[in-house]
Amino acid sequence: MRNRLLLLVLLLPALANSQSLMDRLKNKVKSRAEQKVDQGMDKGLDKAEEGAAGAVKKNKASSGEEAEATPDAEPAASTAATPAVSKGAVATPAAFKSYTRYDFVPGEEIVYAEDFAQDAIGEFPLKWGTNNRGEVVTIEGMEGKWLRMFKDSRFVSPPIKSLPGNFMVEFDLVLHIPPNTLSSNFPYLEMHLLHTDPADDRGRKLLLQRHMQVKSDMELHLNPYPDESSTLSLVTTEGYNDTYFSKEGKGIPSIGKYIDKRIHVAMWVQQERLRLWINGEKIYDLPQAMPTKLPWNRLEFQTGGSPYDEEATGYYISNFRLSHAAPDMRSKLITEGKFVTSGICFDVASDKIRPESAGVLQELAKVLQENPAVKVRITGHTDNDGDAAKNLALSKARAASVRDALAALGVDAARLQTDGKGAAQPVADNSSKEGKAKNRRVEFVKL
Repeated sequence: MRNRLLLLVLLLPALANSQSLMDRLKNKVKSRAEQKVDQGMDKGLDKAEEGAAGAVKKNKASSGEEAEATPDAEPAASTAATPAVSKGAVATPAAFKSYTRYDFVPGEEIVYAEDFAQDAIGEFPLKWGTNNRGEVVTIEGMEGKWLRMFKDSRFVSPPIKSLPGNFMVEFDLVLHIPPNTLSSNFPYLEMHLLHTDPADDRGRKLLLQRHMQVKSDMELHLNPYPDESSTLSLVTTEGYNDTYFSKEGKGIPSIGKYIDKRIHVAMWVQQERLRLWINGEKIYDLPQAMPTKLPWNRLEFQTGGSPYDEEATGYYISNFRLSHAAPDMRSKLITEGKFVTSGICFDVASDKIRPESAGVLQELAKVLQENPAVKVRITGHTDNDGDAAKNLALSKARAASVRDALAALGVDAARLQTDGKGAAQPVADNSSKEGKAKNRRVEFVKL
């Protein structure tokens, strides 16, 4: 009996190790399987990036379309203290992959667009208002112009055509924060969507008597930090400061990775429902957050105070796009035979697809996969900025990039023909920013 007990004691560690080995083996098999799936996804997206390289150069001086939405592309001379932004920080293959679950789809009808292209460097934007100071600048390593917002200030957009119950807001943001500093001293940033008097053209009354002018307010309050401590709060009000909804202090650790880099913000309002994405990450999906009695018609930004010198910190905004009428791709393409979108965005004067286009491309790929007999011609269009011949070549290259991206998402490339028309077939007046944004589009025609 003693010998049996002794044998059992000696065998227990071996049995435990055997079970541990089996568990580790199961975990290893699961891990290898997941790794294979990830590698397959990466390979497909890498193929889209390689296919999108094209023959069109990204040099704005040697190509058309200077008023495109702004990416992190080539360096531009700066006229103010600006962040040392890493070249290509957002538009890399890895960044595109981070948008693979991004389901935001821009609206078809663009009601407001602003990239400050018409404003002079070093001056305040002609159509905006402020109670302190700001200036239009360029940022080294990023295309286009930006409104630099100094600390402890408010900035208001011109009145916007009253937005319906279903609309989208997009803009780009850069946060410049000094490295190795006390995070508690960083200025906060607020973004407001408002209903105010539309006759208050440049927001003078709003800046003077905000409490009397704001009839509805959606406030996003960001406390940014260079580590993983950033937080975002949401408050909506209706009437005179009557709180409609409140969500305090949600942690947004990813913000710290994008200090001095372009941050793309996208918001979709459907009556009371609010959805918010930051660089493809869905932050909110709230079914009862937005008051609906009055239409939204103005943007406002507010920066907090800070003990740092004004040149040490800087918050920058640009590339606004407000739209409505979310497209029904399936009905448009399969039933009506044609789908047109300006929601597939490219780097300036380039055929490289920007990562925030992922939502449109994934939805389109899904429609085509569900209808395997359908063949499509993809046609690229540009606005009339720049040389006509270069715009024609650019539109063809962009159509080819879209084909390659859809192929990487599982659509047979043999079903996809491509073409480009340059600026030859505008659908809107090129004299306005909204018109130019509508003309920069991709058409899908069922064959």
